[in-house]
This record gives sequence, structure tokens and C-alpha cells, in this order.
Amino acid sequence: MIQRRCGLCTQDIAATEQLAFIGETNAQYYLEPPLHHSCAAYALQVCPRLHAAGECIEVALTQTYELAEDRITGMTPEGELRRATFPFGDPLSRHLGILEFYLAFPISPTRLTGPAWLAEHLSQPSQGAPSA
Repeated sequence: MIQRRCGLCTQDIAATEQLAFIGETNAQYYLEPPLHHSCAAYALQVCPRLHAAGECIEVALTQTYELAEDRITGMTPEGELRRATFPFGDPLSRHLGILEFYLAFPISPTRLTGPAWLAEHLSQPSQGAPSA
């Protein structure tokens, strides 16, 4: 996520390329890195979990995103983890909790259901994105 690399093929995603995030409907952030459009289409077609989720899966399209850090800051008396979100790179955050995930917050995303986006994507000619 830090280097703007595709979460499937691991190749760089150019700053001029639109990014695709796949997740639950109306997700505010994503734990998985962004994808090239061709890699997102591949994932939606072959991943049984994504395919089975149908309309509950969404593709968020964006040019850029902001990162944050999800950190474990402690434990409740009941044994539940306490978490906090910190700005990416906050120098104090590493002293306040253990990093568990980077969180990607897409900036002004366009959102489509997975099946709708896939149908639209497959009907368009290839745009030269790397294949998975």
C-alpha cells in the first residue's frame, strides 16, 4: 500500500492509473492494497468468496488514497483488543500501540457493485494494465 503496488500482481500502479479497491458495500477503508483494473476483474471472477458475495461486494475506483495505521493499544478486562487509528507515519504511534494493519482510505471514490463493475469492465476493450 505504501508503494502503490497492486495487491494481486505486485507491480507498480502508475500515478495516472485509476485504482480499484474491492470490499464490502460502502466501506470507508480497505485492509487490502489497491488493484489494477485487470487484476480486480480477475479476482472477482476466480475468488470463490468474492464471487459468492455478489451484490454485497463493491469496487471503489479512485485516483489516490490516504493511509492510516490500525494499532492494537491494549486489551479490555474481557480479553477484547483495544484498537486505535493513527495518521500514517505518526512518530508517536509506535510507542502507543502495535501496528496490525495499514488502512487505505480512497479519496472521492466512485462505487459500483462487483457484478456491475465486472460486466462494464469486461465489455470495454483492454486498457493495457498488467495481467495477473
